[in-house]
Amino acid sequence: MIQKTHDGIYESTFFSSKTELIHGFTSKKQGNMQEESNRTAAIVVAGLQPKALVWAKQAHGNMIHQVRQEDVGKTIDYVDGFIYKKDVSFAMQPVLAVHVGDCVPLLFLDPVEEIIGVAHAGWKGTKEHIAKEMIRMFLRLGSDAKNIHIAIGPYIHACCYEVDEERVMVFEREYPGGRGIVNKSGEKWFIDIGLANIYDLRQSGVLESHIDWNQQLCTYMNKNEFYSFRRKTEPFGEIMGYIGYK
Repeated sequence: MIQKTHDGIYESTFFSSKTELIHGFTSKKQGNMQEESNRTAAIVVAGLQPKALVWAKQAHGNMIHQVRQEDVGKTIDYVDGFIYKKDVSFAMQPVLAVHVGDCVPLLFLDPVEEIIGVAHAGWKGTKEHIAKEMIRMFLRLGSDAKNIHIAIGPYIHACCYEVDEERVMVFEREYPGGRGIVNKSGEKWFIDIGLANIYDLRQSGVLESHIDWNQQLCTYMNKNEFYSFRRKTEPFGEIMGYIGYK
């Protein structure tokens, strides 16, 4: 289960059992993660080095970057995810991060092969199957899909993500038989991009019991906890999902 800690960070109970890892999803308590000072403060509180953070200029696609030593502390342009296989030769272990308003933040871990990953899955990245692409990259680095664990952070759920029929048709085409992904209430259509990513993870061989999420953590509904691009009653901000080795 994804649960809130006393610091206002949301963590996966499975990931928290791995003492060599630090991970989490920020909330409004840590401020808008578009601001570097807030990112730095959040990373310090987590017990990690701010200069280890690998940040992304996200492009709403499915491009995933394998982190190299020279990437540590930098912003990588036009990617929506990072993957890293632990390498003790690195001068500093990287902290991988993504930032979201209503999109789906995903954290990945293979504790056997010591591989971590993060992905930003908006509706475009989701329909381009970024979750499947991440699993493919894990497999290339030696993972068995059955060993991979995923933590899904706060995102806008189907209760609040109203879309037009054109987008509905896209998701019906990309996710045939995916229960709960496309919903209709009266004359309105809604989609659940989190469930779409879960569908892709299952299709990729990830075990159901290895997918950790909390169905109550809707960014739109929980206005005191999270920012939301679709909620127009306040300035837009973002939360951060991050993972790194101590």
